[in-house]
Amino acid sequence: MHFLEPRTPSLLRREPLVAGAPAPRGTLFALGEDGGYAAPPSPGALLLLGRNSPDVHVTVGSGDWHVSREHAALRRDGTGWLVRNSGRLPIGLPGRPPLLSGHETALAPGYTPLHIRGSRLHLVELLVSTGGPAAGVVRPDTGTRDLVWPLTDRERLVLVALFQLALLGAPDARPLSWNETRDALAAVPGQPAWTDRKAEHVVDVVRRRLAASGVPGVTADSAPPDAIKNNLLRVLLETATLVPPDLRLLDTGIGGG
Repeated sequence: MHFLEPRTPSLLRREPLVAGAPAPRGTLFALGEDGGYAAPPSPGALLLLGRNSPDVHVTVGSGDWHVSREHAALRRDGTGWLVRNSGRLPIGLPGRPPLLSGHETALAPGYTPLHIRGSRLHLVELLVSTGGPAAGVVRPDTGTRDLVWPLTDRERLVLVALFQLALLGAPDARPLSWNETRDALAAVPGQPAWTDRKAEHVVDVVRRRLAASGVPGVTADSAPPDAIKNNLLRVLLETATLVPPDLRLLDTGIGGG
């Protein structure tokens, strides 16, 4: 197996090289807060996830007693990968019911964020290599530019609060209302008082900046009002400007407000 450094970029942005070369099709990457591993697509290959760092490959929820010592097992079975919940808390996977203790399910090729909510939200990024670029990185119509739009820490926090359901992969995910966004920001540690108007203003600044750079559909002069949030969400997800690990900001906060 190949170790992934803690500073490895989000798997949604880039598929890591293995020993300096592209990974074989079917390779499983698992990346947590403290790094992770790439496991080859070999029969019986196994990666363990949990809070007991010495006994697992990928640490999840270190110091959070709600997370089990070994909370999940990722196993190569036949031609695919299975994830089994060996802990107590349910495991969240996009577009599926919660994976309960003792249950297992197949991982689809491509990118999957896995999350466990203990005393706070814990995320592990999974990627089953398809032999091509990671989702959202390069498409045939992608222009030549930096793919990730720059955001300040404050802007990223507000956008993550606004679009958290989509980042979690919730069924029928939608942007939150401004009141709901305000309430989500109010629950973030270390944040000053937020109002719905302050949150909306931060997002307005981002929309105008993207529009000035040629992004269509994110301002009132280029899209109906009820489509603007969804258009902005699509741009931020397709360019991997927002990625599921950004959800950690809702539990850890940022410096200042």
